[in-house]
Amino acid sequence: MSNTPKTLIGVLASHDSPQKNEALKNVFDLTVETSDGKKTLAGFSFVFTGGTYERLFDGRPTEGQHQPDVRHALKPVTRDFLLEQCEVVRLPPAKGGGVTILSTLIAQRMVSILWTFYSSLTAHLLFPDNLALLRLADQWRVKKLMNTGSVTEWLQAEGERDARLNPQRIDVEVVLPGSGIKISTKKDNSGVWTLKSESRPFPDFARAKAEGNIAGTLKNTVLALISHDEMKGRMMDFVIDHEQELRKFHRILATGTTGRLVEEAAPSLAGKIHRYHSGPKGGDVEIATEILFDGCHVVIFFVDPLHAHPHTEDIRVVFGACMIHDRVRMLSNETQARHWMDRMIRGA
Repeated sequence: MSNTPKTLIGVLASHDSPQKNEALKNVFDLTVETSDGKKTLAGFSFVFTGGTYERLFDGRPTEGQHQPDVRHALKPVTRDFLLEQCEVVRLPPAKGGGVTILSTLIAQRMVSILWTFYSSLTAHLLFPDNLALLRLADQWRVKKLMNTGSVTEWLQAEGERDARLNPQRIDVEVVLPGSGIKISTKKDNSGVWTLKSESRPFPDFARAKAEGNIAGTLKNTVLALISHDEMKGRMMDFVIDHEQELRKFHRILATGTTGRLVEEAAPSLAGKIHRYHSGPKGGDVEIATEILFDGCHVVIFFVDPLHAHPHTEDIRVVFGACMIHDRVRMLSNETQARHWMDRMIRGA
């Protein structure tokens, strides 16, 4: 296991752009060809989203192609250098929440630099998780290097200095603070670090209701409460009306401001609430990561349909996480939430 903390660089390229994947591959290959380049790269570890890793390290085709494309695959000497001298973390692919997890690593101050080779000619740049990633990078002052020239100039002018920027160990065990789910990095036989999480049973509300065991099920159920600014008054009314029912849940996750208001409205819930960052600072994405790792089972999200929000992509990421892990019960307006609480929880 590695014991040397290094600055973490998050890396991803558009899955539907052969040109961007080839450009990213060339940056690595050309840098490793020089002794100065190797010296600079050795000061960093790299966190790849799963699809980007597969294209660079395994030569997998980009979306729309059917045959492996060697243009995307790193040279063997580059591949070995990254695995042996830098160390590499492979996240799930974007369809499995990899970009969302990378965003959480930024919000929790672990990843300090991004190499995002997005294509302006495909739809990839418009995906909510990608837009949320870019926004959170600016929120937390993470450097974004988005093309070959930017990365090359940065490596030459700032790379040596930034190798001392917020170094992190890779061989760690992280506990999601809201649910207590443990996530650890494990090195596989190929020398790549991947994320492993502990397995916990997912609550089956319909079966528990039929068997008269809702109360027992709620003791292991984690609930998230999220509300837009214009809906926080309604959320407080909801919490006050259902304070006794909410006390039956194991844990309640909330974004920063909503969590504070819930504690004020229902003081008996204070010990159950974990407040993540406010939504604009990444709280929605952090809760989405809880969902991806089975750490959150019910989401009550009071959405304001009439006003635009500066972090609307983050909000869509929460919905996207629920679509990936579709066992999560998603309640997106007050009427739906009240009916579910009254039908499923009240009187249990």
